[in-house]
Amino acid sequence: MKTSFCIFSLICILASCQVPTKKISQKVLKVQFEELKTGATSSLRGLHVVSGQVVWASGSKGTFLVTKNGGKTWKVGQVPEMEENDFRSIYAWDENKALLFGIGNPAIGLLTEDGGKTWEKVFEKNKEGIFFSSMEFADAQHGIAVSDPVEEKFFIIKTQDGGKNWQVLEQLPKAMEGEANFAASNTCIEYHPSGHIWIATGGATARVFYSTNHGESWDVANTPIVQGNPTSGIFSVVFPDSKNGVITGGTYNAPGLVKDVAAFTTDGGKTWKLPLDMPSGFRSCVQFVGGSKIAIAMGKTGFDYSVDKGHSWVKGEPIGYYTIRAIPGKMSGFAAGSNGRVAKFTIIQDD
Repeated sequence: MKTSFCIFSLICILASCQVPTKKISQKVLKVQFEELKTGATSSLRGLHVVSGQVVWASGSKGTFLVTKNGGKTWKVGQVPEMEENDFRSIYAWDENKALLFGIGNPAIGLLTEDGGKTWEKVFEKNKEGIFFSSMEFADAQHGIAVSDPVEEKFFIIKTQDGGKNWQVLEQLPKAMEGEANFAASNTCIEYHPSGHIWIATGGATARVFYSTNHGESWDVANTPIVQGNPTSGIFSVVFPDSKNGVITGGTYNAPGLVKDVAAFTTDGGKTWKLPLDMPSGFRSCVQFVGGSKIAIAMGKTGFDYSVDKGHSWVKGEPIGYYTIRAIPGKMSGFAAGSNGRVAKFTIIQDD
């Protein structure tokens, strides 16, 4: 099923009195969603787009999916003895190699190099409070995975050999009581090859932990995102470059609330500001499409759109998924959600 809508780009102008105003341009953008037939029924919150042809997804009941032809056909599998696990985190290198982390305790990381035929256990940790929320790689070798706090600190592990071996990072600020990560879309971490890392939190507070040296040392910034209860906070963070970043979230069990559900930074995450116009509700994932040109904030009730790095947002249609990823270098990508749903989306920019 294809759905399209038109959105007018917003251009923000600062007037002489320094009050932000908006001006509508005449450039029209169209976004099309085409739902694909996967054959899966699980809830999908892990998604990795290697290319326009190779896409992996993962989710509940130990499920993983992979396509080699852009979503025309899918291989749907279940990792043996992992039927009770929920794979919220996934990273893939190609059609054969992929890495999964589940949310269960003991925490388990699994690597395949034969397209899901066999899986090797590359990490296991049995610890009270452990709950892996997200995993991200800066490049083919360097990756980070984050769990909810264990013994008053977020439990963060790092790999430097493509996921085969992992080390625990020790030099972390203390987490606040009731502070946690959200495993809603595998996007509460951003990691750049330069060594910049950002980790978003929620619950009792909504903060961003950030590092400039691959996690060897950390600072933490407060944000204006809604916070103060277990279902509120930052659910997703994205940086198209080392300075400009966007966070989205809200309140999971009250998705219609729009107050303070997004913020942006222009100084690498040190300070965060609210946008001129908020997304139109809870948004579990935000990603840039076409490099740094367009940001899409997606949630279970719909999505929103920004052309100015999150400084303002335009409401889309009520087409809802849990997570999205762009095809590298393209104005298109994939989305995944409940009941095994996967869609391909395309942004069409008229002249």
